Amino acid sequence: MSTTTYQLAENVLFQKVSEETVILEPETGQYYTLDEIGTFMMGNIQQGKTIKTVVSCVLEKYQADEQKVTQDLNELIADMLKQGLLVEA
Repeated sequence: MSTTTYQLAENVLFQKVSEETVILEPETGQYYTLDEIGTFMMGNIQQGKTIKTVVSCVLEKYQADEQKVTQDLNELIADMLKQGLLVEA
């Protein structure tokens, strides 16, 4: 698993509402909505944790399949990188 770390792009707005999160890139209007697990993942990413560590944290908190968590996290990161909401740290 990757040891790369990520962070939100500099101009991105991050707003947590209850157990969900909305991430907005104000210049383009691109936004991303995260559910409870996505919010948990993004919180760990913002703390500078590697993908491997984020997966471990998710597995500790939620009963989930490691392969599925890894796949979901990689898809989340890829989508957010593509939309310019996330950058490599």
